[in-house]
Amino acid sequence: MEIIIGRKGSQKVPITDTSVSREHCKVTDNGDGTYKIENLSQSGTKVDGRDIISATATLNSRIQLGQSFSATLVELIGAPSTSASTAQKSVAGESAASATRESTTSDTLPKVKTFNISHLEHIWENFNRENLEMLARQRQVNLARTGFGILTMCTVPVSILIGSTIAYCLPVLGVLGNLWSFIGMKNAETPEQRQRRQDEFDEAWVCPNPKCGHTLNAKNYKMLVRNFQNCPYCKCKYEVK
Repeated sequence: MEIIIGRKGSQKVPITDTSVSREHCKVTDNGDGTYKIENLSQSGTKVDGRDIISATATLNSRIQLGQSFSATLVELIGAPSTSASTAQKSVAGESAASATRESTTSDTLPKVKTFNISHLEHIWENFNRENLEMLARQRQVNLARTGFGILTMCTVPVSILIGSTIAYCLPVLGVLGNLWSFIGMKNAETPEQRQRRQDEFDEAWVCPNPKCGHTLNAKNYKMLVRNFQNCPYCKCKYEVK
Protein backbone atom coordinates (compact mmCIF):
# COMPACT_ATOMS: atom_id res chain seq x y z
CA MET A 1 0.00 0.00 0.00
CA GLU A 2 1.29 3.42 -0.98
CA ILE A 3 -0.36 6.74 -0.10
CA ILE A 4 0.68 10.20 -1.27
CA ILE A 5 0.27 12.87 1.41
CA GLY A 6 -0.20 16.53 0.40
CA ARG A 7 -2.69 19.18 -0.63
CA LYS A 8 -3.64 16.98 -3.59
CA GLY A 9 -2.86 13.71 -1.82
CA SER A 10 -5.11 10.81 -0.87
CA GLN A 11 -4.81 11.11 2.93
CA LYS A 12 -7.84 10.92 5.25
CA VAL A 13 -7.82 14.59 6.27
CA PRO A 14 -7.76 17.57 3.86
CA ILE A 15 -4.66 19.82 3.90
CA THR A 16 -4.98 23.49 2.98
CA ASP A 17 -1.67 24.79 4.38
CA THR A 18 0.08 26.50 1.43
CA SER A 19 3.52 25.54 2.79
CA VAL A 20 2.58 21.90 2.13
CA SER A 21 3.28 20.70 -1.41
CA ARG A 22 0.65 19.14 -3.63
CA GLU A 23 2.51 15.82 -3.25
CA HIS A 24 4.58 16.31 -0.11
CA CYS A 25 5.56 12.79 1.01
CA LYS A 26 4.87 9.14 0.26
CA VAL A 27 3.83 6.53 2.84
CA THR A 28 4.50 2.86 2.13
CA ASP A 29 3.18 0.04 4.33
CA ASN A 30 6.08 -2.25 5.27
CA GLY A 31 3.63 -5.01 6.19
CA ASP A 32 4.96 -5.45 9.73
CA GLY A 33 3.16 -2.63 11.50
CA THR A 34 5.68 0.00 10.41
CA TYR A 35 5.61 2.46 7.51
CA LYS A 36 8.24 4.00 5.27
CA ILE A 37 7.98 7.81 4.95
CA GLU A 38 9.73 9.40 1.95
CA ASN A 39 10.03 13.17 1.55
CA LEU A 40 8.99 14.50 -1.90
CA SER A 41 9.01 18.24 -1.18
CA GLN A 42 11.56 21.06 -1.06
CA SER A 43 9.93 22.41 2.12
CA GLY A 44 10.84 19.25 4.02
CA THR A 45 9.19 16.50 6.07
CA LYS A 46 9.78 15.76 9.74
CA VAL A 47 9.05 12.51 11.60
CA ASP A 48 8.83 12.96 15.37
CA GLY A 49 10.65 16.30 15.05
CA ARG A 50 13.51 15.04 12.87
CA ASP A 51 14.12 16.15 9.26
CA ILE A 52 14.13 13.10 6.99
CA ILE A 53 14.67 12.05 3.44
CA SER A 54 13.42 8.56 4.19
CA ALA A 55 12.53 7.09 7.58
CA THR A 56 10.57 4.32 9.27
CA ALA A 57 7.53 5.32 11.34
CA THR A 58 4.62 3.82 13.27
CA LEU A 59 0.97 4.87 13.31
CA ASN A 60 1.67 6.95 16.44
CA SER A 61 4.56 8.86 14.83
CA ARG A 62 3.93 12.58 14.36
CA ILE A 63 4.46 13.82 10.82
CA GLN A 64 5.18 17.51 10.16
CA LEU A 65 4.76 18.86 6.64
CA GLY A 66 5.94 22.29 5.55
CA GLN A 67 6.08 25.02 8.19
CA SER A 68 3.14 24.27 10.49
CA PHE A 69 0.96 21.32 9.47
CA SER A 70 1.34 18.41 11.88
CA ALA A 71 -0.63 15.18 12.46
CA THR A 72 -0.05 11.62 13.56
CA LEU A 73 0.34 9.03 10.84
CA VAL A 74 -2.88 7.26 11.89
CA GLU A 75 -4.75 10.57 11.46
CA LEU A 76 -3.39 10.88 7.94
CA ILE A 77 -3.87 7.33 6.62
CA GLY A 78 -6.32 5.81 9.13
CA ALA A 79 -6.03 2.56 11.06
CA PRO A 80 -5.37 -0.62 9.06
CA SER A 81 -8.36 -2.87 8.38
CA THR A 82 -8.87 -6.12 10.30
CA SER A 83 -7.77 -8.20 7.35
CA ALA A 84 -4.72 -6.02 6.92
CA SER A 85 -3.90 -6.36 10.62
CA THR A 86 -4.23 -10.12 10.36
CA ALA A 87 -1.95 -10.14 7.36
CA GLN A 88 0.53 -7.94 9.20
CA LYS A 89 0.53 -10.27 12.18
CA SER A 90 1.05 -13.22 9.86
CA VAL A 91 3.95 -11.46 8.18
CA ALA A 92 5.35 -10.53 11.59
CA GLY A 93 5.07 -14.17 12.70
CA GLU A 94 6.82 -15.37 9.58
CA SER A 95 9.52 -12.73 10.07
CA ALA A 96 10.05 -13.86 13.66
CA ALA A 97 10.29 -17.49 12.58
CA SER A 98 12.69 -16.57 9.82
CA ALA A 99 14.78 -14.57 12.27
CA THR A 100 14.92 -17.58 14.58
CA ARG A 101 16.01 -19.87 11.76
CA GLU A 102 18.70 -17.43 10.67
CA SER A 103 19.92 -16.47 14.14
CA THR A 104 22.93 -18.77 13.90
CA THR A 105 24.02 -17.27 10.59
CA SER A 106 23.28 -13.66 11.61
CA ASP A 107 25.76 -13.96 14.46
CA THR A 108 28.50 -14.52 11.93
CA LEU A 109 27.62 -11.45 9.84
CA PRO A 110 29.82 -8.37 10.36
CA LYS A 111 28.20 -5.62 12.40
CA VAL A 112 27.77 -2.18 10.86
CA LYS A 113 30.38 0.16 12.30
CA THR A 114 29.62 3.67 13.52
CA PHE A 115 31.98 6.62 13.01
CA ASN A 116 31.95 10.10 14.49
CA ILE A 117 31.89 12.92 11.88
CA SER A 118 32.16 15.91 14.26
CA HIS A 119 35.72 16.63 13.06
CA LEU A 120 34.37 17.35 9.57
CA GLU A 121 32.63 20.48 10.87
CA HIS A 122 36.03 22.10 11.55
CA ILE A 123 37.30 21.09 8.10
CA TRP A 124 34.28 22.60 6.36
CA GLU A 125 34.27 25.82 8.43
CA ASN A 126 37.96 26.52 7.68
CA PHE A 127 37.52 25.91 3.94
CA ASN A 128 34.33 27.98 3.74
CA ARG A 129 35.83 30.85 5.78
CA GLU A 130 38.87 31.07 3.48
CA ASN A 131 36.59 31.14 0.43
CA LEU A 132 34.52 33.99 1.89
CA GLU A 133 37.64 35.97 2.86
CA MET A 134 39.04 35.69 -0.66
CA LEU A 135 35.73 36.82 -2.17
CA ALA A 136 35.57 39.79 0.23
CA ARG A 137 39.12 40.92 -0.65
CA GLN A 138 38.39 40.61 -4.37
CA ARG A 139 35.25 42.70 -3.96
CA GLN A 140 37.16 45.43 -2.13
CA VAL A 141 39.79 45.59 -4.87
CA ASN A 142 37.15 45.76 -7.60
CA LEU A 143 35.24 48.53 -5.84
CA ALA A 144 38.40 50.57 -5.23
CA ARG A 145 39.57 50.22 -8.82
CA THR A 146 36.17 51.30 -10.14
CA GLY A 147 35.89 54.24 -7.71
CA PHE A 148 39.32 55.66 -8.38
CA GLY A 149 38.80 55.21 -12.10
CA ILE A 150 35.69 57.38 -11.84
CA LEU A 151 37.74 60.05 -10.01
CA THR A 152 40.25 60.15 -12.85
CA MET A 153 37.47 60.50 -15.41
CA CYS A 154 36.08 63.51 -13.50
CA THR A 155 39.28 65.58 -13.89
CA VAL A 156 38.15 67.70 -16.84
CA PRO A 157 34.59 68.41 -15.57
CA VAL A 158 35.93 69.37 -12.12
CA SER A 159 38.58 71.69 -13.58
CA ILE A 160 35.87 73.53 -15.52
CA LEU A 161 33.30 73.74 -12.71
CA ILE A 162 35.47 74.16 -9.59
CA GLY A 163 39.04 74.89 -10.47
CA SER A 164 42.30 73.40 -11.61
CA THR A 165 43.76 72.94 -8.11
CA ILE A 166 41.21 70.31 -7.08
CA ALA A 167 41.21 68.84 -10.56
CA TYR A 168 44.95 68.19 -10.37
CA CYS A 169 44.38 66.14 -7.18
CA LEU A 170 41.97 63.75 -8.84
CA PRO A 171 44.49 62.04 -11.19
CA VAL A 172 46.87 61.66 -8.26
CA LEU A 173 44.16 59.96 -6.20
CA GLY A 174 43.29 57.81 -9.20
CA VAL A 175 46.91 56.68 -9.63
CA LEU A 176 47.27 55.92 -5.91
CA GLY A 177 44.01 54.02 -5.93
CA ASN A 178 44.96 51.95 -8.95
CA LEU A 179 48.34 51.25 -7.35
CA TRP A 180 46.58 50.02 -4.20
CA SER A 181 44.28 47.85 -6.35
CA PHE A 182 47.29 46.43 -8.19
CA ILE A 183 48.99 45.50 -4.92
CA GLY A 184 45.77 43.90 -3.71
CA MET A 185 45.44 41.82 -6.88
CA LYS A 186 49.10 40.82 -6.69
CA ASN A 187 48.62 39.54 -3.13
CA ALA A 188 45.42 37.69 -4.02
CA GLU A 189 45.27 33.90 -4.08
CA THR A 190 46.70 32.48 -7.29
CA PRO A 191 44.92 29.73 -9.26
CA GLU A 192 47.62 27.29 -8.15
CA GLN A 193 47.06 28.18 -4.48
CA ARG A 194 43.29 27.88 -4.93
CA GLN A 195 43.66 24.44 -6.51
CA ARG A 196 46.06 23.32 -3.78
CA ARG A 197 43.61 24.43 -1.08
CA GLN A 198 40.75 22.64 -2.88
CA ASP A 199 42.82 19.46 -3.13
CA GLU A 200 43.60 19.58 0.60
CA PHE A 201 39.88 19.95 1.36
CA ASP A 202 38.94 17.06 -0.95
CA GLU A 203 41.48 14.81 0.76
CA ALA A 204 40.01 15.60 4.18
CA TRP A 205 36.31 15.65 3.17
CA VAL A 206 35.97 11.86 3.02
CA CYS A 207 34.18 9.04 4.82
CA PRO A 208 35.80 8.57 8.25
CA ASN A 209 35.93 4.80 7.77
CA PRO A 210 39.64 4.13 7.06
CA LYS A 211 38.67 1.15 4.87
CA CYS A 212 36.44 3.36 2.71
CA GLY A 213 37.79 6.90 2.26
CA HIS A 214 35.34 7.89 -0.49
CA THR A 215 34.64 11.59 -1.00
CA LEU A 216 31.44 12.68 0.75
CA ASN A 217 28.55 13.70 -1.49
CA ALA A 218 27.27 16.45 0.83
CA LYS A 219 28.07 20.02 -0.26
CA ASN A 220 28.53 21.26 3.31
CA TYR A 221 28.58 20.02 6.90
CA LYS A 222 24.98 21.04 7.65
CA MET A 223 23.71 19.02 4.70
CA LEU A 224 25.89 16.08 5.73
CA VAL A 225 24.39 15.96 9.24
CA ARG A 226 20.83 16.49 8.03
CA ASN A 227 20.66 14.20 4.99
CA PHE A 228 23.39 11.57 5.26
CA GLN A 229 23.00 9.04 8.07
CA ASN A 230 25.41 6.54 6.61
CA CYS A 231 28.01 6.17 3.88
CA PRO A 232 26.52 5.20 0.48
CA TYR A 233 29.65 3.15 -0.25
CA CYS A 234 30.66 1.18 2.85
CA LYS A 235 27.24 1.59 4.62
CA CYS A 236 28.86 2.57 7.93
CA LYS A 237 26.71 4.75 10.18
CA TYR A 238 27.51 8.37 11.03
CA GLU A 239 27.08 9.98 14.42
CA VAL A 240 27.71 13.46 15.86
CA LYS A 241 28.97 13.66 19.42
